Formats: sequence, structure tokens, C-alpha cells
Amino acid sequence: MNFNRTSTLRFIRLAAIIVVALVIIIFALSRSLNYIHGPKIEIFQPINGSAVASTTVTIIGRADRINALSLNGKTVFIDELGNFKETVTLFPGVNILTLDAHDQFGRETSSQLELVGVNQ
Repeated sequence: MNFNRTSTLRFIRLAAIIVVALVIIIFALSRSLNYIHGPKIEIFQPINGSAVASTTVTIIGRADRINALSLNGKTVFIDELGNFKETVTLFPGVNILTLDAHDQFGRETSSQLELVGVNQ
């Protein structure tokens, strides 16, 4: 095969276009894969099933890939990283708290937290 300057430049240009296209495709796929998994809720504090000797408790966690988050039907505000912190009142006995999250595609997930309020 005979390579001259024009064919070499054409080959380099084509190779560069292919590399740029592959980088763009890989970047787009890596960014969109998170949305395939749907919304996710993580509760860091308190631990599910724990006994609380206080009338209030602060729920701390993170929600990923969501548009809306609610705790027992009440809207919970999140920061730009998805972290949330909400203080709730506990009653003596078993308290069941439900976190519901919805994403921009209408998918939803929920997480339940059972806490036992201990009389002081």
C-alpha cells in the first residue's frame, strides 16, 4: 500500500474523529447509567429498630437520583448532594417512619424506619 502525504493526513483526521466520537459516547453512557438504576434512599442515622429515649429524633441520610422526597407524606428538603436531615417527634412505643422518593421518570422507592420510643 502506497501512503502519500494526502492519504496520511486523511487517515489521521479520520482517526481523530473516531476517537472524539468514542469519547463522547463513553461519557454520555457513563452519565446516563445512573438514571437507569432509579432513585435510592440511604438512612445513616438512627439505625432501624433502635430504641430512642427522647421525644424527638433526627433522621439523617442521602437520596440519590430523585426529584422529590417525603417523610410520612411531608416534604423533606435535600441539599445539592442529596443529603437530608429531618427532625421528627416520637411517641412511646413503635414508630414507623416511611421515606418516599420519586425521580424525573416517575419511578419511586420507599424505605421504612422503625424506632421504639422509650418513656423517660
